[in-house]
Amino acid sequence: MNQVILTMDYKKYLLVLFIFFYTSTTFSEIIYNKNNLIITNIDLNNYKQIYKNNYDLDIDNNSALKDLVLINNLIKYFENFNKEFLNQIDSQILEQYGGETFNDISFRDFLRFSKIRDEFIINYFNNNLRTDEIINLFGKLESLKLPISTNECMIIEKTIDLKNNKEFIKILLQNLKTNTRDFKIILNDSMYDICVDENNFKFMQRLIIEYIETQTEEEFKIFVYDKTEN
Repeated sequence: MNQVILTMDYKKYLLVLFIFFYTSTTFSEIIYNKNNLIITNIDLNNYKQIYKNNYDLDIDNNSALKDLVLINNLIKYFENFNKEFLNQIDSQILEQYGGETFNDISFRDFLRFSKIRDEFIINYFNNNLRTDEIINLFGKLESLKLPISTNECMIIEKTIDLKNNKEFIKILLQNLKTNTRDFKIILNDSMYDICVDENNFKFMQRLIIEYIETQTEEEFKIFVYDKTEN
């Protein structure tokens, strides 16, 4: 009797498995197949959703497919020629996001690509970024009004526009490089604390990152396309 029940359960399992694979095959359309790289419409839609979730922007099908080809080829290159570097990135992803995210192949590869891209940004920031570049960048803002204080921001004295203040921009870059939040400045022979909250700090940080992205875009494109076989 037990053998009959086990046989029936096994047949049910096979039926469910068949339905699953049949359904996946039916609704999965291959939209790219070249040099052992296969991309389906499901891959494309997954990437578009990941892109939307991370950048809060929609990406069209052509751009998404182009990104997927580049991502796959770049990762394939590192798997073949610099596995150690890829392992370092994977360790960072595991530490930051956990095993569940790491096992999501689409999201993991998106994060891998993003971190490789970040290397170009970090290199430019550490070795090429000049203070006058950020002075020009902030100078294009309508304003950059921040409160100042003489008692560690317990009491705000006033708010001033610092978008053209070279000393503040130097302090900001130093804080970004040392991962600190020490904003002190001398104004009219008096020492003040500049009260930079999280929102303003992230705004300025993102502004600088976006600028560096534009400055390194061509170099990164050349690097990626050099590794592209498809």
